[in-house]
Amino acid sequence: MVLIFTDNEQLDRDLNKKIEDSRIVYYPDYILEENQATTLIATLQPNKYNFKDFMFKVREKNIQVILILENDKVKELNDALILGIYDLIFDPFDLEDICNKIANPTPFSKVAKYIKDIIGLETS
Repeated sequence: MVLIFTDNEQLDRDLNKKIEDSRIVYYPDYILEENQATTLIATLQPNKYNFKDFMFKVREKNIQVILILENDKVKELNDALILGIYDLIFDPFDLEDICNKIANPTPFSKVAKYIKDIIGLETS
């Protein structure tokens, strides 16, 4: 089950049509209660939880998160990477980019450059 939680009605509908076994979600508690979800497609959006706490709870359930971000400068990027969210989509993107992430999760090597910055490793 793929949960779609983007707060963008058109994107939600388009993804729901394109992704088999998907459901649009409108409130965060549903995501935390859902026991069949394998993937969450989400954007940074306000809800009753702060981003780090919410994503920690989602990742605790071993749900793959595909996070759609404006760019690689958003402050939540560090928290996402520390929580093991490596499937990052930066604007601009198309639906195929998201579908590809569902089928082919991002390997650590593709996000290593961001993590090096977080933990202060020298770039080689």
